[in-house]
Parts: sequence; C-alpha cells; structure tokens
Amino acid sequence: MKTKPNLSSAAAELRRRAEERLRAQHPENAPARSEADTQRLLHELQVHQIELEMQNEELQQARNQLEAGLEKYSDLYDFAPVGYLTLDPKGTVREANLTSASLLGIERARLVTRRFGLCLSAADQAAFNAFLARAFERKARESCEVTIHKEGKPPVEVRLEAGVAASGRECRVAVTDITERKQAEGHLLILSKLESTRILAGGIAHDFNNLLTVIVLNLEMAQARTHPGEELDSNLEDAKKAALVAHGLTRQLITFAKGDAPVLKPTRLSGAVIRESVRLALGGSRVRCEFLLPDDLWLAEVDVDQIGQVIRNLVLNAREAMLQGGVITVQGENVVLGPQQEPPLPPGDYVRLSIADQGSGIAKEVLPKVFDPYFSTKERGDQKGMGLGLTICHTIVQQHGGALAVESEAGVGTTFRIHLPASRKLPEEKRVSPPKALPRHGRILVMDDEEAVKRGLGGLLRLMGHTVDLAGDGQRAIELYQGAQGQGRPFDAVILDLTVRAGLGGQQALQALLKIDPAVKAIVMSGYTADPVVLEPERYGFKGVLLKPFDANKLRETLARVLGPESTGKQQ
Repeated sequence: MKTKPNLSSAAAELRRRAEERLRAQHPENAPARSEADTQRLLHELQVHQIELEMQNEELQQARNQLEAGLEKYSDLYDFAPVGYLTLDPKGTVREANLTSASLLGIERARLVTRRFGLCLSAADQAAFNAFLARAFERKARESCEVTIHKEGKPPVEVRLEAGVAASGRECRVAVTDITERKQAEGHLLILSKLESTRILAGGIAHDFNNLLTVIVLNLEMAQARTHPGEELDSNLEDAKKAALVAHGLTRQLITFAKGDAPVLKPTRLSGAVIRESVRLALGGSRVRCEFLLPDDLWLAEVDVDQIGQVIRNLVLNAREAMLQGGVITVQGENVVLGPQQEPPLPPGDYVRLSIADQGSGIAKEVLPKVFDPYFSTKERGDQKGMGLGLTICHTIVQQHGGALAVESEAGVGTTFRIHLPASRKLPEEKRVSPPKALPRHGRILVMDDEEAVKRGLGGLLRLMGHTVDLAGDGQRAIELYQGAQGQGRPFDAVILDLTVRAGLGGQQALQALLKIDPAVKAIVMSGYTADPVVLEPERYGFKGVLLKPFDANKLRETLARVLGPESTGKQQ
C-alpha cells in the first residue's frame, strides 16, 4: 500500500507535477518527450486529480460532522432542562440558552447585554452580587438561591451555580428552577406544624372529655336531689344535654388528631341527625334551610357524631357562600347504583344526601381541587381556616364506605352529594332491664388520675347505692384491690381510666389485677373511641366500656351488664 508523504514532500511533489502540467500545456517550452513519457505524465496527473478529489471529500465530510456536532450542541444547550448563562464580572449576560430566557420571561435577543440582577427581587440583588464576586475571586464553584420576578406572572425560585472560565473574564452559570422543591418544603413544614397541632388537639380532646365528664356527673348528682317536673330539674336536664352535644366537638378534635374510626350503627337520617346539625351550623345567620327528607328514607350504617360533623361543615360552607342570605336545600333520596355508575362505588343500595346552596358557585378550574388538603377558595383570615374542612368531610365519608362529590355552576350555586351505604338492619333499641336489688350494695373501685372525675364518679356511684373506693393511678388501684382480697372484702367491679399521665394506666393495671384475681370484673374508661382497647375490650380482659363523657343511664346500664342482676347493688 502506498504511504502518504509528509507535508513538505507532498508540497514538493505537487510543485513538480504542476510544472509538468505547465510543460504539457505548452509543449513549445518543454523538451521533446517520447510517447511513453507523455503517457506516464498523464497517468500521474490523473492520479493527482483523484487524490485532490478524495481530500476534498474528506474535508467536506469533516465539515459536515463539525456542523452536525455544532447543531447537536446547540440543541442540547438551548433546550436543556436547566438554564445556562454566560456572565461577565458585572453580571451582564453575554450568552443565554432558550431555557434561561424562558425562566426569566425575556426573549433571548433582549436578554443578551442585560444585567442579570435586574431580573431579581430587590431583596436578592445584594446576595447575587456577593455570589458573583465570590465566584470570580475564588475561581471556584459557587451557588446561591434567588427569586426571579416576571411581570404579571408568579415569582420563580431558582438555584444558581457558577464556574469561572479559564480566561477568568467570564463565568458559566447554571439556573435551576426549584419552585416545586420550595413548595414541597413548605408543605412539609405545614405537615410538621399540622402534626404538632394534631398532638395538641388530641391532648385538648382528652382534657375536654374529662371536664365534660365532671360536668355531666355533677349535673346527674344535682338532678338526683330534685323532683321530676321541677323547673330546676328541667334546667339541669338542658345543661346535661348541652354538655353531651359538646362532646361532638371533642369528636371533631379526635377525628382531626387521630382519624377516629367510625362506630357504625343503623340510623334513620331523616330524623334529628340532619336537622340538629343544620340548626347548629345556621345559628345566627340570615340563611334558612328547606328539608326534603322522605319518611321512607332507608337506614344508613353511620357514626352519628361523624356524619353530623360532615353535615355541619358542608352547611357552614354553603352559609359562607351566601353572606347576604338565601336558602339551603337538604334532600334525601334512596338510590340503587349499578356497575359503571357514578360515583364509583360497589353496586348496591345507597342513601344520597344533597346539600345545595344559592351562592356564586365554584370556578370550573378550581372544582377538582376542593377536597385537596390546605386548598381554599377563600382568603385566610378571621373566619377562614387552613382548607381542611372539606378534606376531613371527604375522609369521614370514605371511612363510611361512601363517596362525597361536588357540582357547581357559576352564578347558580353549589351542590354537595353524599352517598352512604344503606342498611337493612333495624335501628338498635336501647332496652336495659333494671337489675334486681340485692341485700347488700356492690363494692366498686374507681381509678382516675383526674381528681374531679374521680370524685364525681365516686359520688354518683354512692348515690346509686354502691360502696366506693378511689385510686389516683394504676399502682394504687392494685394495692387497694390486693388489700381488699386479703381482708375478704373483694371488689365487685373496678372502673379503670385507660390513660394516666404520670402513672400506671388502666390496661397495665388490669394485667396485674388478673394475676391477683383472674375473675376480676373490669370496666375501661376512655375518651378515645379509636383506641384498640376500647374497640375490643374483651381481648384485653375488660368486661365493659365507658366512653367519656357518660351519664347515669350509661353508667347504670354498663354496671348491670358487667355485674349481672345477682351481683349488682340497689340502684337509685
């Protein structure tokens, strides 16, 4: 194979061949050649022409590759997901890709020669200047976070990372949009605060239930000293009812704090459940309600307190949409859903509740977001929350196996529709047979760390005819129970508070009592309906449950069920 000569020899050869071509073109100046020489010279010239053509092809190919590479680089540069800028020491833009121009909201042609700092908020300009000065001074990679302000558009949070070029006269800056990350960090902060609020709400609910228990128990004792029909008796009864209604507020706190599991019972929603919830929500407003609740409305498996909370929240939402007054319509219907029907629930029988207002409506683009956490169409202020009301409603209805949907038309109003599974069971009737009186009263041990609860419950039990001992924590209850066993005067029942702040709680105390007396009859007291011990008391050794706050009837009913007529003392 013929090897290519080096550059100097190739030039000399090209010169020689050019001279030969000249002589060939002007034979009168050239010495006479033989035909063989002429043929040889012609062959060399043809070979040289082909070599030139090949070199030209290689050059053209290299040029095409270079142009393709430049085009690829240009595309990668312009359409990169990150903005790229070239800045001089004063912050003037020398080069910019399309992404950076889009982030800044300025055409690239207008962006070049513009000072980058002019695109930033006034608060960030000093930080940017210091960042740029550090980059040029240290010749090292630097970074900072600033906010870009675009006229008529939301601000954009960006991260700048700069590296100075080898010449030292300019630096390359990568501009990354971190708006979503900042929003996510904000949401995490809200979630952190929300978790703290939930813990606080749980504690408040616990304390509030204890206070309500004290109020109800003392009202019961006061009522026991009056005669039925007296005005004072009626006043005390109204106060007791109000205290028990206030328990619904603690249920809301607990639902918010721990996602309180619903306690489902067959309920006729056409009765007082809806009407009372609406009355509470519309108190003091210029809005009135029309009820379209047929008498043959099916029963639904619901937690009355939680569904009441849903109705109140939705009616309050409608009330706020009609500040000048208006009419809210609450309608109940029996519906049968088949496959592929809306809402997407299992086929079957459902009770549908519709709550319609005459407000201004919700914008179409906003409608899909109304159940999102923290979303609100209203300004946050004195009367506005954190956008959790509809979220909690949606969660409660889902926990009931139902669905909550919304329809709205601008200028007409908004309608929320609740679908709840219908029940074929009959409503539970409270039929408690009074226990038979015995020659001696029952002996009961009460343990609660709240002094007022302990005294109130003890006082009511004594009014019922029982003998009562009191303990402030689980350890003291164990000591009293063990002492009574040793004296041959055992307790007929123990009532143990589940949660004790600084001592042994009811669950742990019962484990020790079962070792002393496997036949101990224990009742757990708690304000949390979702606690596993409350949901399945028998699994943990308890014979009954008292949910705070409770009244005398509930206390009497529970004791009768736990002790039985043979062991229950005389009841008042």
